[in-house]
Amino acid sequence: MQNNNISGLIIGQNTIYLDKVASTNDYLRELLSNFKPLAEGTAILAEEQFQGKGQRGSSWVSEPGKNLTTSILLKPHFLPIAEQFALSATIAIATVNWLKSKTEQPVAVKWPNDIYVNSKKITGILIENKLKGSKIDHAIIGIGVNINQINFDTATTITSLACLTDRQDYNIKELAQELFQVIQQEYLNLYKEGAQYQLNRYNALLFWRGEERPFLVDGIKKT
Repeated sequence: MQNNNISGLIIGQNTIYLDKVASTNDYLRELLSNFKPLAEGTAILAEEQFQGKGQRGSSWVSEPGKNLTTSILLKPHFLPIAEQFALSATIAIATVNWLKSKTEQPVAVKWPNDIYVNSKKITGILIENKLKGSKIDHAIIGIGVNINQINFDTATTITSLACLTDRQDYNIKELAQELFQVIQQEYLNLYKEGAQYQLNRYNALLFWRGEERPFLVDGIKKT
């Protein structure tokens, strides 16, 4: 691997706090497009995000002031383009491990990187890579975690830390810094141990792994 000089990286050391923003990913991308010099590990943390984005064009709707909505700038120059999914896997691993420290209920990844607790979605992750030559120039890591919100339009499929623990007084800024620390550790694991190491760990966290599930084939339910 190339030397990426990430040993001194502290994710979230430079955190930009916003009261309200359409999308933390878009805000961070705009800063970069204006040629503003930003250190790796810079994070955006918004009190309210009203046009959050999810995978495949979906939206992330968050009640103002209740949830963790953040974007992080990483510069994984050491990671070949062919292995870029390992970065997504790394962020998923970190988020799962962080959530496991908050609840004893089962936490798993629904491919590619939505996080579920007890079969209900609690976290969405959107990673946007900027490629340069054969390497990743930078990546914008967007993460939304339901924290203190308890009312959802699709209540049967969504959950939050508040729903899981009967608490609605979580300090979101403190939780964000905790999450940043776990992401930093897993990012270092990716750098030191390599893509396959992280992919193996990611696969072990996948939703329904090792379970028999029913599927419809020509209208007939099979397992």
